[in-house]
Amino acid sequence: MKRVIIVLALSVVLLSVVSSCRTKRAVLSVPVEGHVGIPGQEYSATTFLVMYDSVVGKAPLLQAICRTGAEVKYDYRLIHGMAICKPQSMTLEETMAYFRKVKGVISVEYDRIVRLTDPVCPRMVEK
Repeated sequence: MKRVIIVLALSVVLLSVVSSCRTKRAVLSVPVEGHVGIPGQEYSATTFLVMYDSVVGKAPLLQAICRTGAEVKYDYRLIHGMAICKPQSMTLEETMAYFRKVKGVISVEYDRIVRLTDPVCPRMVEK
């Protein structure tokens, strides 16, 4: 009987932790207004992706990151890109506009949020 009560108590705790994680994740994701993309797609409110020219290198991009106070979240070395967290003093759109002007930057994109638990639905292609 004690084992059953302990298992039930642990199950309740585990379920509450999982549901609170989902709530926090939803708060951090926002649909971006005015962005042409997949309808209903969510984007990160603080992170964006930057691709840079391999010939120019990432030195100008790293200097811009230091100037703005942004933070490198991930450095994609094989594809010459970075995931960057915006600084507190700027909005996401202002930061993205600033980085579009940096020497060697090829593209600046919103960071899409994709959950493995989302249902898979085919997209209808209009002809």
